[in-house]
Amino acid sequence: MELNMMLNGLELWKASGGFANEPHVHDDWYQVTMPVRGECHLVQEQQAYPLQAGLGIIAHPRMEHFFEIGSDSAVIVIKFRNPPGGGLEDTDQQGAQTEFQTTQTFDPAEISRLFRGWNAILLDDAPEPLQIQETELAVETYLGRMLTGQQNGSNLTMASTGIGVVESVGSGLVYGQLQNLLQRTNGNSGAFIDPHLRRVLEYIHSDYTSPMDIESMAAVAHQSRYHFMRSFKVLTGSTPYQYVLNLRVEEATRRLRHTTDSVTAISFGLGFSNVSQFYRAFQRVKGVTPMEYRNQM
Repeated sequence: MELNMMLNGLELWKASGGFANEPHVHDDWYQVTMPVRGECHLVQEQQAYPLQAGLGIIAHPRMEHFFEIGSDSAVIVIKFRNPPGGGLEDTDQQGAQTEFQTTQTFDPAEISRLFRGWNAILLDDAPEPLQIQETELAVETYLGRMLTGQQNGSNLTMASTGIGVVESVGSGLVYGQLQNLLQRTNGNSGAFIDPHLRRVLEYIHSDYTSPMDIESMAAVAHQSRYHFMRSFKVLTGSTPYQYVLNLRVEEATRRLRHTTDSVTAISFGLGFSNVSQFYRAFQRVKGVTPMEYRNQM
């Protein structure tokens, strides 16, 4: 079985149940090959590597390589064009070839779990751009940790898993959350919120029904994408996408209670890509469908 997912400058791929490819090279891609079950017989630059689960190989651009797995084996492959920033300290070497150690150790259970989460997001019928961007950053953060030997967890854990993420922020908290955070800024308790992050929160609350992107938020915060994702999660307990999603669901509950607008009208009015996406998000947060919620009123 083969599974392939494309992102901006990233490619995620998985093969299981027997697979072999021909010798080939990638002109401008790095490739990390990670056996997660069984054994992978890989040849790179005419050197053979019998890989067990937990030991991977990185091919630099223009390195010839090919591999074969048996029917009881599985391999995850991540290809990337630029060295990942999350964990490599946002280097300014984008586009320049970076040399990595050929063999890389990793946790097969962790990458299998993360891959399932990324797969669930990217193969959704209509993932939102903000959700895709967070997934890209999660993949890059994982690569950054692995390639620098930092195997002690990710700063983008919630974005990385893609499973159960909406429940991580209390659904009744999102409106009060902004006021509480802003009060901390003005209070005498000694707590401090970066004024740029404060403006990000104000921006989100003022326009959360419109499309949003990480680049714009990070620019308002005067931070890199990776730094912004980390600091936003520390401040709010969620990723930007989760925060926006919870705001939309909370506003949906208000409209379901106080208006006669149809579920479809509410869904599109709040910026959801389609009604089924709205149903899934609402049910994860509230435990019931929008219609069930309205009928309980």
